[in-house]
Amino acid sequence: MARQYDLVSADAHAIQPPDLWEKWMPAKYADQKPILSKDPKGGDEWIYPETGGKEPLGLTTTTGITYQEYDWYGASYKGDTGLRQIHPSCYDGKERLKAMDIDGVDAEVQFPPQRAMSYFMGFEDTELQLSGIRAYNDWLVDDFCAADPTRLIALAEMTNAGVETNITEMRRSVDKGHKGVILSAWPSGGDTPQSEDDAFWSTAEEMGVPIHLHISIQTPTSIRQAKAATQTGTQTGAQNAAVGAGSFVSTAPLISQIIFAGIHDRFPKLKFLAIESGVGWVPFFLESLDDRWWRNRYRTESNLKERPSDYWYKNWLGTFMVDRAGIAARHQVGVDNMMWSTDYPHHGNDWPHSRKTMDEQMANVPRDEKQRMVADTCAKLYNLI
Repeated sequence: MARQYDLVSADAHAIQPPDLWEKWMPAKYADQKPILSKDPKGGDEWIYPETGGKEPLGLTTTTGITYQEYDWYGASYKGDTGLRQIHPSCYDGKERLKAMDIDGVDAEVQFPPQRAMSYFMGFEDTELQLSGIRAYNDWLVDDFCAADPTRLIALAEMTNAGVETNITEMRRSVDKGHKGVILSAWPSGGDTPQSEDDAFWSTAEEMGVPIHLHISIQTPTSIRQAKAATQTGTQTGAQNAAVGAGSFVSTAPLISQIIFAGIHDRFPKLKFLAIESGVGWVPFFLESLDDRWWRNRYRTESNLKERPSDYWYKNWLGTFMVDRAGIAARHQVGVDNMMWSTDYPHHGNDWPHSRKTMDEQMANVPRDEKQRMVADTCAKLYNLI
């Protein structure tokens, strides 16, 4: 009997287990592997040796605690005396299924620990970079999601090592069971989409692989800027109380670049997803794109075959968590361009009350539209139904 999907999270995260890099990366990279250390409050944090970057478990693992307990520091894998133990579902697939059952979630799409991926993508050594990213990709599909691939949907992280490397990794990952790929850099590794990227887009379209953009793209310029600064991975001060609220500011330019690079005209069947950026801003964004394009299309010699907004409706989907504005404007966003998500186990999640949060936002939404936004669109995209 086919599984029934009534609630699917289009954006969740798998946190690296304590032994991921030691177990899944070759021993010859011992000096470059992330190191598990202690944060200022005695909790666990990952140290990225080549950059000096630090990543406390803190806000990436807030499942089951109150807002008053949020803290970058003091969380650990084992929950030693006086420390908060992170929920085992953060890194154990079988435990994740139990947590999903409590929350009433039928399936989740899994995204990586982004700071770890960014760390490996900063290496110019292609073999080293690929070794770290493949370690995560393989662990995700062979270990974490193997607990139930019909409920835990694996996505493969791509590299910052060029088009051919990414095509090879995409093919390898899909063969292993990944349902899509995550781009944290443009395929050819430039600051903007390049003509060289077309080979990657073409292969993804041919394979029916959806492309996911998780808030931002890592470029040569951003990598240089990051290396010039000390990355602590922490957020302090009242000015950071709204961390994550403005993620669409990073996503909107990426959508514009892809549209105006003519990628949708050349690869009309290719699907892109804007992850964790919400959708309430989309109607104004689309209106602005169309207006500016209309006014400037001759001066800029734009060769787009359609209005910019048309490509959003045909080629894009966006995920949202708490987004009453987006739900109210769902017909302008596109009911079938929206997918609900939890961001589990990050600090945007409401476990074990996700269903309550979702129901409250959609109290006045017709049943069929709600079903599409919270389950059907996502389940169809990943061929679950």
